[in-house]
Amino acid sequence: MENEEVIVNRLINKDKRAFELVFNQYYNVMVLYASRFMDTRAEAEEIAQDVFVKFWEKCESLSEDSSIKSYLYRSVHNSCLNSIKHDKVKDGYRQHVIHVMESSYQTEIDENDPDVIRERIHKEIDKLPPRCAEIFKLSRFEGLKYQEIADHLSISVKTVEVQMGKALKVLRESLQDLKNLRDAS
Repeated sequence: MENEEVIVNRLINKDKRAFELVFNQYYNVMVLYASRFMDTRAEAEEIAQDVFVKFWEKCESLSEDSSIKSYLYRSVHNSCLNSIKHDKVKDGYRQHVIHVMESSYQTEIDENDPDVIRERIHKEIDKLPPRCAEIFKLSRFEGLKYQEIADHLSISVKTVEVQMGKALKVLRESLQDLKNLRDAS
């Protein structure tokens, strides 16, 4: 590579070729350096890419005696530390949300009170699309067979099957916490 002072001057003048030279010389080195701090290579590559983007955006403000290598190492180091700090904040928030959700489920649902459970199930059934809820109620609460539901609603048995499958899937997912509470007791 050319004399670093010449490259810095070219970068100050936004010379794309000079940036390309710097990028080609230091990109892999910066990814390896970032890998020492980050958990995955993808994270290290993202850090290095961001550093080079910012470097290009700010290269006009470099001083003529700047060391490109030092600048890049310092930038990668700081970016890694910021990323780690940000991840810790996100993890702390995630743990807080999980704790709040678990606490609210424990107080919201008393697994020993069948009336509370029954009310919760009915609320979830009422959230289903109207036709889906109607088919589910006819099957589970009225005890009608699929053919009887199909005849009653003037629809095909296949439609009844599909709607029941959809209802059961949605209810299984939305009432998962009840199952977890039952399994835990």
